Amino acid sequence: MSSAKKTQVYHELIILASSPATDIWLGDDAGFLVQKETGEMRTSLMPGHYTVEFGLGAPTYPIHLTKASRYTQAELEAGPTCPRPKVQLPGD
Repeated sequence: MSSAKKTQVYHELIILASSPATDIWLGDDAGFLVQKETGEMRTSLMPGHYTVEFGLGAPTYPIHLTKASRYTQAELEAGPTCPRPKVQLPGD
């Protein structure tokens, strides 16, 4: 049997906050924190559904990452909000 390795695909994601002092919180669709930055976020992620908020407890905006993407806070805030995912703990 051949053991072919499956290569993971990652896409660049850039998110720019309106202010350099604004916290950017990025989570996955299961409610887990993926990354936190201030002012600007530059990261590479696997394709999928993510949520972003600008300041802890602020409205949450969806991101469906399918290719390299760049968003500003104003662009995301002009679109729809989404419910904050609830964290699933083992045994729940």
